[in-house]
Amino acid sequence: MIGGGLAGIAAACALADRGVAVTLLEKRPYLGGRAFSFQDSESGHHIDNGQHIYLACCTAYTGLLRQLGVLERTTLQRHLRAVIVDRDGRRGALSAAPLLPSPLHLLPSFLTYPHLSLGEKLRAASAMLSIMRTDRTKHREVLEAQTFRDWLVRRGQSDQAIAALWDLLTLPVFNDTVDRVSAYMGLMFFQDGMLAGRHSADIGVSTVGLTELVEDAARGYLEARGGEVLTGRSVTGIATEDGAVTGVVADGELVPADAVVAAVPWDALARLLPAEAGASSAPALEWAPIINVHVWYDRPVIGEPFLAVLDSPLQWVFNRSHIEGVPGPGQHVCISVSGAWDFATMSRDALRELFLDEMARVFPAAAEAAVERFTVVRQVNATFRCTPGAQSQRPEQSTAVAGLGLAGDWTQTGWPATMESAVRSGRLAAEAVFDDLERGGTSLASP
Repeated sequence: MIGGGLAGIAAACALADRGVAVTLLEKRPYLGGRAFSFQDSESGHHIDNGQHIYLACCTAYTGLLRQLGVLERTTLQRHLRAVIVDRDGRRGALSAAPLLPSPLHLLPSFLTYPHLSLGEKLRAASAMLSIMRTDRTKHREVLEAQTFRDWLVRRGQSDQAIAALWDLLTLPVFNDTVDRVSAYMGLMFFQDGMLAGRHSADIGVSTVGLTELVEDAARGYLEARGGEVLTGRSVTGIATEDGAVTGVVADGELVPADAVVAAVPWDALARLLPAEAGASSAPALEWAPIINVHVWYDRPVIGEPFLAVLDSPLQWVFNRSHIEGVPGPGQHVCISVSGAWDFATMSRDALRELFLDEMARVFPAAAEAAVERFTVVRQVNATFRCTPGAQSQRPEQSTAVAGLGLAGDWTQTGWPATMESAVRSGRLAAEAVFDDLERGGTSLASP
């Protein structure tokens, strides 16, 4: 197993459950991939590299957490509720009514939503019905050739409706706006997420650091099943003979193996793969950036666990003190900024001025509070982009080389770059290489 992110962990656990002796190799000193946490040197706090959430429809991800015995270290809403404010202080919410069936469960909050006019609400409801009625699989080619914005505009969606509703939900999921996301993937999220059921869009978060959530649990799970986890080991190639995997080259040494799952980013994959695996060129995918701004105030400045801010660089603001159960008197706030091309290269001082001023404008309590600590976490290569045509670039988890599987949220899972997609890819890759092992009649051993 090459790579100890969620995709690699999911694949390793799935193979271990089938009796495969798994060796997981990870170049970093910790597991988790892009979902990790670290200790801030100045404050001493452990913070995540990015504010990760999951939805109740993310059944593969929650299944992995349950498998590892750590699901109780996350919290999931009983019913969807997301507060949305604008820069003028108007507050609304998108929430699920407990007794109404989907999609009517969203109707009461939608009717009172202050950020859309009555006409925009009626047209948005009509577009929602169109989403529910569209067979995206049947029309995949057409939907993949256009942006989600184009699809919405043809259904009467105004710029205000796109900003206050469609982009509000699309941007944090895809790390991209509706004018860049394909219509196929935009429909996928609303069909399988927002509108799939009364609880499908309930929001969950980890109450502990992301490394703490999975590191020890995954290591213990694999070791209890005869596996081995080796961190700080860099893999530079995959060895093959006669069209089948024979091992991997790690730190200059050949590690023999009957099967290999490569759970690495697409732009790191080509230099590992043998020629027969189709390594002549990397998939034509693009990266999108995320930044997370962490602010420690000397007093509470927001009351909700999280909320969204319209027409503002703040985007989504998370009350980390509340989420982690850390008592006052201060408050740790995380501002999650997706599609952060405008901010990823700004200096720390410029970001500090911009975001602290914006917090003070939107939240009056922040204007009165003292800032005890400020830091920025940048992820320039955070997620792949679901632009029109990108789906055709995502490879399947099986390859032309016997015993070689690919995993990663960027592989063909039908989901955007999420923790859910990563886990699904790992399970699919495990199935692919296990089938190869069975067909080849080899012993059940795999790094």
